[in-house]
Amino acid sequence: MKEQEQTPLLAPIATSVTIMGEPMPGATVRGSYLYSGTGDEAQEGRSLGRWYINEVPHAYTEDLDLVIYQSMVGQKIRFAITPVSDSGVSGIEVYSESQTVFRGYQNISEEENANSYIKQFGAFSLYKEEPPDRILTSTSGAFAIKSGVTQSVVVKGRADQGGTPPPEIAQYLKNNPATRMFASGWDFGALVPVLGSSNRLLVWGPHIPNPIPPTLDMSNIQSVYANESSIAWIHKDPPPGKNTIGAIGPAANGGVVPEDVQRSLLFDKPKAIYATAAAFTVLTEGGRVHSWGHATSGGLIPDATKIVLNQLNISSIVCSAGAFCAIGSERFGDPSIKTLCPWGGAASGGALNPGDLEKIMDQDGVKHVIANRDSFVVITKRRSQALSWGGAYGGQMNDAARALSARGNIVMCAGAAYAFAMVNTGGESAAWGALGFGGKTSTSEKGTAAAEDEVDAEAVFEASGAKEQIRAAFKQLRVAELYERQSENPGGDCSCQSTGKKPSSLTHLVTSAGDIELLANDMSFFMLVREGGYTADLINWGHASFGGLIPAATRQVLMASQITGIYSTNGAYATISAQGGVKGAVNAFGGTTAQQDAGQIPENIQLAIRADVSEIYSIKRLPPYAPFASSRAAFSARLQNGTYAVWGSTQISVNEVLDPGKPQ
Repeated sequence: MKEQEQTPLLAPIATSVTIMGEPMPGATVRGSYLYSGTGDEAQEGRSLGRWYINEVPHAYTEDLDLVIYQSMVGQKIRFAITPVSDSGVSGIEVYSESQTVFRGYQNISEEENANSYIKQFGAFSLYKEEPPDRILTSTSGAFAIKSGVTQSVVVKGRADQGGTPPPEIAQYLKNNPATRMFASGWDFGALVPVLGSSNRLLVWGPHIPNPIPPTLDMSNIQSVYANESSIAWIHKDPPPGKNTIGAIGPAANGGVVPEDVQRSLLFDKPKAIYATAAAFTVLTEGGRVHSWGHATSGGLIPDATKIVLNQLNISSIVCSAGAFCAIGSERFGDPSIKTLCPWGGAASGGALNPGDLEKIMDQDGVKHVIANRDSFVVITKRRSQALSWGGAYGGQMNDAARALSARGNIVMCAGAAYAFAMVNTGGESAAWGALGFGGKTSTSEKGTAAAEDEVDAEAVFEASGAKEQIRAAFKQLRVAELYERQSENPGGDCSCQSTGKKPSSLTHLVTSAGDIELLANDMSFFMLVREGGYTADLINWGHASFGGLIPAATRQVLMASQITGIYSTNGAYATISAQGGVKGAVNAFGGTTAQQDAGQIPENIQLAIRADVSEIYSIKRLPPYAPFASSRAAFSARLQNGTYAVWGSTQISVNEVLDPGKPQ
């Protein structure tokens, strides 16, 4: 890379050149800089950016976004900008520091995060993980945007959920490009640089104590995590004898780390912290776990469970809203055979009976574990059978689900709040859980027929036509053939692997012919089938008013589109797609604005998001334990020009096109 030359006196200059966002697969990071010029060059024109990947330059562009794909893991990226004034005078190209694309976040893997109901990457979310770039971070009622124009953080939303930071903190967040944002369901945390490599965590929201205990160390932080009402962190290389982790929030919900947990970490360092709705557990480098917070959310490990956990070398953890499930091998057993051990509320999946554990181990142990709000499903290693346990809404399979599981070869499984759905290699599917909330398919557009509650969930699912659509999709993409080749040549190359922005997983099946995504919200499921990048089918079931049914006109448009991204709130779905020659067009369906959700795009938003949308973020809240058809949620679409279109519940924010680069 060439050395930067002396800038001519009147030429514009670019400063504070940086990459905004976390460079993870699935992220759309943004190049950011500050422009300055004098005299006739004070007004910026069409400055030209370009990206370097492993120091190889891409073409010049005015689009400052860069999509990070799975194939880029381990590569170094760098952003450069050539400032150009409105009169056409160019300055010298200036470069950011390089960053390495990484997989996982803060020592939590993509699979752990995707399979947990409460998402684990440091910002409160449910169902599908938020875009990993983290340029927008939200609580359940407010959102914080990192502006690429001003390099400040703009916060909007409900004052009682962090939407109004104290004036002193709001001022501090201006012009600070190094700020990293985190959020619980109610509170925000901003990790800001102080001096050199030091940093400090600034926090605000209704669950932050006032005053903050003066003895609480909130500096020198390596990673930050969050549950619904508390924020926790791991310190970076603390001095001997000092606390290695910390937390803030209601003590009953994990906001205070007990002394016995701190002592346990003095000689076995913390690796990552996991969250249910009201508890935390820390996984150590030695494969041990220590929990704190609300007992019925996993904050208390029973003595008998501790004995079992101490016999495991724990490698991963999956979380429901009220329980943890540790996965690992016996410390003195076969490391290739994984077992599991849950703890937390029994009605949230915190207890597994010995007979079920025996069935799992007879199948050579655990392959995958996935959670919905209060239940778990395990997919076994040898025959890919499924077994569920936990609460009333997903913890008990119906007869059809058990019959499908007995045949094995389960390759897809997803959890809505109150139901699960799964599919095997032959495209045979089953759903179980609450009637009308994904455990069945409603054929009524109103989705309120009381008589349907008396019908068996599996019978309604079959009658809806969704099951036949799934069978046809799996046949079209030749899924069974793929897995048959894998079984015949288990050591060979597998075409069912990570592709594009998304890794292959229980909710994203990739074949050489196409791919299938399975997404859920509180009350429904949405399956997208793509062949050669084009939409092959759209399959929905559950509560018709909240995503279980696609309006006919929306379906026609999406079938004629190349869908590049799907997203969900509590009761709605949104897509980004290429439509003809237009890229980045947004469509939505599900709960309407009147229902306090974002499945209906208001007229004042429609024009802004008809093209050039880079990413969509969601604002969700934790649904209640028992099935309830209500939501308060919103979407925020990020456009290539740096503005954001926000729509959904009026209890969160006004429906508007927001420019975070302008004074708020």
